[in-house]
Amino acid sequence: MRFPTQQLILEGPDLSGKTTLYSNLHKATDYRWNIHDRSTLSMIVYAKHYKRDTFELIESLKKELYDLNNRFVMLMPEWSMIAKRYTSRGDELHNLISLKQTYDIFKEAIEEFENYPNVMVARAEDCIDHVIHNLLCIENASLKDIQQQVYQLATCSKNQEAIGVNFTIYDDGKFESVDEEALDYESEKDYYERIKTHVCDTIDNEIAGKNQYNRKETKESRRFIFAEDTCIALANFNYRKDCLDCHFVLRSSNVRDTLYYDLNFLYDLAGVVHRKLKLTNKVYCKMRFTINSAHIPNIID
Repeated sequence: MRFPTQQLILEGPDLSGKTTLYSNLHKATDYRWNIHDRSTLSMIVYAKHYKRDTFELIESLKKELYDLNNRFVMLMPEWSMIAKRYTSRGDELHNLISLKQTYDIFKEAIEEFENYPNVMVARAEDCIDHVIHNLLCIENASLKDIQQQVYQLATCSKNQEAIGVNFTIYDDGKFESVDEEALDYESEKDYYERIKTHVCDTIDNEIAGKNQYNRKETKESRRFIFAEDTCIALANFNYRKDCLDCHFVLRSSNVRDTLYYDLNFLYDLAGVVHRKLKLTNKVYCKMRFTINSAHIPNIID
């Protein structure tokens, strides 16, 4: 199982070393990651600096942060280091006063976001080994690790509820990370079995031509869908071009007590569909998860 990095985003005040880190990361990893120098956070900082409205920008930043395949490195060296760099080489946009003003806004923003699970704050100048190590660990995360990331995100959010969390994981078609014991989670196992039976029956009926078109489908010609108004609201399976694409939508998730079991079940369900469609181990599986309300109980319940 892989939990890849979609975008690696470098943020921080001017003269904090982003460009140097950008170049060094590419050199050290042979261009492993899609690295962006600045994101919406910088737009918010400068909007505040120039007294512009920030509502839409804040919503855009939430969208970036709530995609857990985005990883942020926020550079925040001491002001004395920033001032020293300015003295030695200047800056085409700032004088020392405006540089300090934007530095302080960045500092406040980074203090707000540093506890997010996909944010690393680097205060030391030599941080490249630390950044690479952390990213590689995250990309090899377990389902339990991912559940903990979603839980941490909820703790950082208003009312301990994160709206619109999403992430993508990949599997090589072997599904070796299934926790068999967790599939027997007492309060949910009958629910899980009902969903699995529904999905398997849907595949059998579509391939047999028992559908509204009376048309025999193939694994390539049809999407296989489970949908209802329960916590697991959607499971959509789509086989195309040597990849089984699975999209799972959780209407609501108790991220403290239930999410791990839901993730494990859906990961296993992807494996069930993979085998039922008689796909080979050369067919990768992409699993996209959307959690509309990732919440901690006793806060909004």
